[in-house]
Amino acid sequence: MMAFAVLIGGQLLSFIGTTLTAMAVGIWVFEETGSLVSFAWLLILTLVPAILILPFGGLIADRLPRKPAMIVVECLSVSTSAAVLALMASGRLEIWHLFVHAALNGVALGLQRPLYESTTPLMVPKERLGSVNGIVHSVAGLGQVLAPVMAGTLVFTIGLERVLMLDLATFLFALACLLAVRVPNPPREEKAAGENSGRAFFEDVAKGWRFVTQRPGLLALFGFVTLRNFFFATCEVVVMPLLLVVTTPEKAGAVLSAGGLGVIAGGLAMGYLGRSRRLVTWIIAAQGLTGIAMIVGGIVTDLTVIAVALSLAFLAFPIEEASSTTIMQRKVPAALLGRVSSVRNIMAMSAPPLAMIIAAPLAGEVFEPMMQDNGSLAGSFGLFIGTGEGRGMALLLFLSGLLTLGLTILGFFSTRLRNLEAELPDYEAYHAGEERRSGSVPEVFAPDLVTPQPMGTR
Repeated sequence: MMAFAVLIGGQLLSFIGTTLTAMAVGIWVFEETGSLVSFAWLLILTLVPAILILPFGGLIADRLPRKPAMIVVECLSVSTSAAVLALMASGRLEIWHLFVHAALNGVALGLQRPLYESTTPLMVPKERLGSVNGIVHSVAGLGQVLAPVMAGTLVFTIGLERVLMLDLATFLFALACLLAVRVPNPPREEKAAGENSGRAFFEDVAKGWRFVTQRPGLLALFGFVTLRNFFFATCEVVVMPLLLVVTTPEKAGAVLSAGGLGVIAGGLAMGYLGRSRRLVTWIIAAQGLTGIAMIVGGIVTDLTVIAVALSLAFLAFPIEEASSTTIMQRKVPAALLGRVSSVRNIMAMSAPPLAMIIAAPLAGEVFEPMMQDNGSLAGSFGLFIGTGEGRGMALLLFLSGLLTLGLTILGFFSTRLRNLEAELPDYEAYHAGEERRSGSVPEVFAPDLVTPQPMGTR
């Protein structure tokens, strides 16, 4: 556990630095160009390469020695930040350099996620996976919540160059932590003769997807979390502009900080819930809490109530993320976990940009005019949401909350989802602290890892 604490501690600090820098770069680009399109391209150029590389990142995690692969990914991240810093120091930095930087960071992210998610159960005892994942996701979530507030302050006080230096320092710290620990490798699949062809390579990549689709409960879980990410992303699009309508930027930042407290509380809650064998129940309950918080946030204008609602919504985040990650790590064999992790991350990461593309024009160009004093919805939704500036965004938040509650109800009545943990057996042989008698995958998993196992508990 100490080795994992050192490894993941470095990674979490690096993640916070990267998140902060990404937001700071976006603010700097917007200040330099005045273009929202350029700002949006930075987000797109981070997410799209990550999504495209994830299937191969999963295979790399399952096939190559873990520590060298992690070192290469860290070096990629360090080199891109160092290059941007050198260009800025020499006065030759151009906007397109930052676009390339964002794309390469996206590639590193797509390679990194499966590597670390599939390494966790090799270094952490199975009974502590939930608690550990809760801590990891709460720290990561806290970084995402506070990054917009901190980035704006840092860009205008110490400048982008020093922000990049901080980011580079966190990368180097993470690399030092990685070099200091021993990282175990997963067992290898037994490969049939003649399997080293290009066709076999793509078949190996696809094994993660086939494993998930042949286990409907696991597919239902991934789909449930993906839809949750979609609805929650619509909330993230409108919450800051909505706050700026009703209060000052300083008070809006304070309200967003309440979301950070919620993330911490959610991580602490996972310390207790993490050993549960009914994590799906907590995922569904957390989803319902998020829906209620979004509905309340759309109806009220009182900052205290909004802060409480926001903290409850963010409290649910580490519970859902940590629980779904833990279930995946319990149910998937170590030799295939990288590829299954890539499937989960492709689904989860594809939802937010799609939601943002839809939510921004829907709130600003459709709902805002309808929710003005004489708008077409003033006599219906306007009666309890209110009318005027910002109430179109509030309506979108309210409707997203209703859809989130609807998803919660569907999840509760889905037997595939609710019974996932009972019906799909744990793959226990490869969790940390348990006996490993062979370096290869036993017959129950090989040669075809996608054959569904008999239903029942183990």
